[in-house]
Amino acid sequence: MARASSSNRERKFARAVLTKNLRVQPGENVIIEGWSRMLPWATALARETRRIGAYPMVLFEDEDSYWDSVDAREDLVLGASPDHEWAALRNANVYIHMWNAGDRLRMDALGPKRGGKLFKWNPAWYKTAKEAGLRGSRLDIGRPFPSLAKVYDVDQAAWMDQLVAASMVDPAKLAAAGKPIARALERGRRVRIYDDQGTDLTLGLAHRKARIEDGRVSKQDMKTPFGMLNLLPAGNVRVALNEAVADGTIVANRSSYNDIGMSTGGRFEFRKGRLVRHHYDSGASFFDKDYAKGGKGRDRPGYLSIGLNPELHNTPQMEDREQGAITVSVGNNTFVPGGKNKAQFTGIVVNVGAHVEVDGKPLKLPG
Repeated sequence: MARASSSNRERKFARAVLTKNLRVQPGENVIIEGWSRMLPWATALARETRRIGAYPMVLFEDEDSYWDSVDAREDLVLGASPDHEWAALRNANVYIHMWNAGDRLRMDALGPKRGGKLFKWNPAWYKTAKEAGLRGSRLDIGRPFPSLAKVYDVDQAAWMDQLVAASMVDPAKLAAAGKPIARALERGRRVRIYDDQGTDLTLGLAHRKARIEDGRVSKQDMKTPFGMLNLLPAGNVRVALNEAVADGTIVANRSSYNDIGMSTGGRFEFRKGRLVRHHYDSGASFFDKDYAKGGKGRDRPGYLSIGLNPELHNTPQMEDREQGAITVSVGNNTFVPGGKNKAQFTGIVVNVGAHVEVDGKPLKLPG
């Protein structure tokens, strides 16, 4: 097998993630999960971990051999929680995850029942990670894959370039940009979003804590069920909305992405706190299918997010983190501090460039 070498770009990326985002300290144990397509990045992360004086362990999985096991229906083995891996997890301080198998479309085609068997280990993983007190990151550089680039209609190399650059934005700068926005959203009662392209929407605020996702794992994050692993690139301020207040319309000018496709040309219309109309120019089924099963609260406001990251532009599954991106959701918001909407559904639209006012005062957005 040819040696997996890492370039200067990969080494700079690794150094930034380890020192600025995860703040790895000498003597810490660092687990790096790397699949075959990500081996040069895993190599760079391992090398830079040692430069810090910490101890790397790389968990390697080959994409082709994994799918060979899936095709052989070795579900019990693939879904297991093996003792030796869990022993390493219990003794880790930091965990770096570069996603799972790259072919998400193939994974989705297996269906939820089969997928549940393959990922049976997931709840036990989070339980063990929480008990161990580890912190870590999911690196979205592990997401670009030919089949996904095709359905998203993006150039895979350009997609990766954006993710690398955006992951290296200094978290301190993201935090500084987010603080005045978070302060205004926590103190206000009404937020208005408007532009000259059909958007004019008023939403309610409820003095709830606004979360700044700057790419660092905070003490508060560590207290939540899944917060010990953040997502890089980072860069947004998110607040749970008053679930009973929403009037007007927001028109998207960015796509909304999911694991197997995207929706474009989104439009939400609210009246008296409820979503009364929605529309997408394409990909409406990705919203409609889950919305139909969303249950109580599916049509109520969820959260508001303001993007902070200057290196993203309509980037797949990073749409809410683009600098100046205004994301409005409907449905479940219990994963945001103070959120009370327990619907079995979350849907979004994203607008970049609209104006925002909080209690009649303009909110200065980054960019």
